Amino acid sequence: MLQGMILLWLTAMVPEPKPPTCDLLTQRCRSPTAAQMSLLISSFVLISIGAGGVRPCSLAFGADQLDRRDNPKNDRVLESFFGWYYASAAISVLIALTGIVYIQDHLGYRFGFGVSAILMLLSVLVFFIASPLYLKLNPSKSLLTGFLQVMVVAYKNRNLTFPLPDSTGSYHHRRDSNIAAPTHKLRFLNKACIIKNPGQDIASDGSASNPWSLCAVEQVEELKALIKVLPLWYLSMLLLERIQEMMKGGET
Repeated sequence: MLQGMILLWLTAMVPEPKPPTCDLLTQRCRSPTAAQMSLLISSFVLISIGAGGVRPCSLAFGADQLDRRDNPKNDRVLESFFGWYYASAAISVLIALTGIVYIQDHLGYRFGFGVSAILMLLSVLVFFIASPLYLKLNPSKSLLTGFLQVMVVAYKNRNLTFPLPDSTGSYHHRRDSNIAAPTHKLRFLNKACIIKNPGQDIASDGSASNPWSLCAVEQVEELKALIKVLPLWYLSMLLLERIQEMMKGGET
């Protein structure tokens, strides 16, 4: 994200990345070159990648620093953290939509983008300085690998018949899980967590002996949640494309 902010700042600071100024007499403006447009789009792409990597993880990362299962007030501490997190996020948005916009309107985009880049640099420096003090949990597995395992096992078990509705023990789930059986939506994926032979499929610790032959109910539900979001993402892309076409039509 910091690299994207610096590139965006350079598009306002350095004359070369900007197209020439419009002719006031003819009221005509020259379009930016391919290199100029590529630099601008690259800054947006880097900012988007950085924001997509930081924003979904910052809440969980902060909760990991305070999560103490042996603390009787653990739930209250986490609730307080979540409240302050969302409050600070709302305040930051308010500052961005007022203070930063005010600077851009009165002092220009050079100062507006410069302040944003400097604040981002300070946040990165603070993060790395305090990095040795953070609690960093190593991932136990890859989420993408779990999705692939569900699809592979569901295809292998495509000829299996579904257990009876009340036979929740026929589905494999993780230990200490509250999910006993998968949902009926996207039901064909449920075959990935059907236990065919308990003696061979389940290990002594309760896990699957071969994750490419048996998946947990939680894995199936995670993949279902992802699939449910895809139509919304697709419709959002179509909406953005439609807005761009309308804007081009208005320009012509």
